[in-house]
Amino acid sequence: MRKKYTAAIALVLSLCIGTGCGKGIREMEFGHEGSGKKILIAAYPSEYKKKVAEGLADRYKDRARVTVMPMRKLNRVDYRKYDVLVIIDALMAWQVFNVESSWFVGKIKEPETLNKLVLYLTAGDPKQNYRFQGIDCITGATVMNTEADAISRISGKVDAVLNRQ
Repeated sequence: MRKKYTAAIALVLSLCIGTGCGKGIREMEFGHEGSGKKILIAAYPSEYKKKVAEGLADRYKDRARVTVMPMRKLNRVDYRKYDVLVIIDALMAWQVFNVESSWFVGKIKEPETLNKLVLYLTAGDPKQNYRFQGIDCITGATVMNTEADAISRISGKVDAVLNRQ
């Protein structure tokens, strides 16, 4: 019974929070359509995360086809079509309310695809060596005007994934 109650609360909060009306993460494409590499960036709606997502897209648009989308659309994506999957989310209640990202990561069973994931979670108390559903991720605080640091940290992981291919 408690599990159903928790799932219902998570769904309601996800719908309320996930709409992000004023935060404006819109689905956009960057780079050349014929690019050999494809990068997906899914971001939770906030002004900070929008700037990080757009900064990453700008950084890679000359080397790859980059798709940026709001987190709520993530589960409609065929993740097998991308060389790198970047998820920029807020760490909510120790992952309890990270519905979209948890569901998305949980449905990936192929180890080679899990190795293509780059997770960045904002948290009030960022931790080194944090794991999300068993996957190493980067954590950081949401502090405006520090987007360049987040973009640099995420890019290091994206570059590592691209160099393995």
